[in-house]
Amino acid sequence: MADTVASISFNSNHSISLDMESVTAIEVTEPMELAPGNWACSLIVRSSNGVVALQLLANSRDKLSVINSAG
Repeated sequence: MADTVASISFNSNHSISLDMESVTAIEVTEPMELAPGNWACSLIVRSSNGVVALQLLANSRDKLSVINSAG
């Protein structure tokens, strides 16, 4: 059986790529307003080898909403 793998890619003037094996959980924290018009949340990927956390910033809470594509 293959390990569960998380893959993250961002393409738009910048590029980040990450592959993680043995993923155990993926979490998104509740967005919080840092200052008027400045919102942030974290995307956390946990694996048996460690944790990766990405801090996401936006000018609107709506831009940090989670879309669940699981059927």
